[in-house]
Amino acid sequence: METATLQYCPMEHQTEALKLLQNVGSHQIAISRPSKLGLEKQVTTNQDSSAAARTIAEKARESIITQLIDILTQILTFDEEISHSSFQDLRIFLRPKVSIELRNICVRMALRDSDCQKIWDLRDLQDCLKAMVDSQVSSLINMNHSVAIQTSCKLEEICLSFPKI
Repeated sequence: METATLQYCPMEHQTEALKLLQNVGSHQIAISRPSKLGLEKQVTTNQDSSAAARTIAEKARESIITQLIDILTQILTFDEEISHSSFQDLRIFLRPKVSIELRNICVRMALRDSDCQKIWDLRDLQDCLKAMVDSQVSSLINMNHSVAIQTSCKLEEICLSFPKI
């Protein structure tokens, strides 16, 4: 019984992390986009050029968060496919630790105010997602099965889609 709980725990952590990331992304979107009423447009035009540079940085972070959310969604999709297929024994033993780390990074990002620290959090998040994909690819390649090889090729495509931070 305890083994079954541990088996599904990584997906719960990953799903929780995805929700946190979506909240972080939507919060940044709300901050960086002008309202239809024009109120934020007036505030933005009255600020100096350093505020404009900050807005560009916020938009860049928003874009990176969106890309990382997409990657995490793809990872969760592959996990779902694996858990519903005949490859249930493929569950990676390292994943619970990595999934907890992923959730912790997302919690930290949700609570962070400092822009400098947000960049470090994005790098940590990307490194964590890369570790997840790498461990999945390694496990799939070791299976030496056609479906596993196809899935590992899709995961390798995800590796190529990581943004530069």
